Amino acid sequence: MSKPAAILICPTVALRMIPDTERDVIRRFLFDHLRGMSTQDDKRWRRMWGGLWKAEPGEGLQLYVEEERSGKFHRRHRVILEKLFASQERFRHIDKLHDWVKLGAGFVTWEAGKDHKPVAIPRSTAFPECSEDEIREFHAAAVDYLHTERAQRYLWKNVKAANRPEMLAAVLEKQEQDH
Repeated sequence: MSKPAAILICPTVALRMIPDTERDVIRRFLFDHLRGMSTQDDKRWRRMWGGLWKAEPGEGLQLYVEEERSGKFHRRHRVILEKLFASQERFRHIDKLHDWVKLGAGFVTWEAGKDHKPVAIPRSTAFPECSEDEIREFHAAAVDYLHTERAQRYLWKNVKAANRPEMLAAVLEKQEQDH
């Protein structure tokens, strides 16, 4: 089972202000072409849209979408991590490298540490704790972080600065072609 991803939405105009002809098309699409799988699901679907039709501009509604985690994407992320681990000079344990990447990518929760100073705690990427959207967002942020001079200098301290981008390119090469 995977974690649901929250989506916060709001109307930009009062939907009741949409011309009747457009509302009819929207209603036909929403209620004739899409339905809940059961009577209860259909009631929830219609109630949700009833709430949206009454919402004012800027009034937020949060939807939750549960999507199975992509095994292929997760494997690609792990392959990159393993290739990065094999090519770097700093970390002796792959989990420590993964935590460092999470910190650099901002994939953290903040907790009060000693003297109530904030401490960044790397978040879990385990299937039950991390939605498909969250792992994809983390992966993109991690790749961006790895492209920074700071990250490359830390991982490959004994490699000339001009050659560090090539080290990262070798790590990401096959995966970017697949993506």
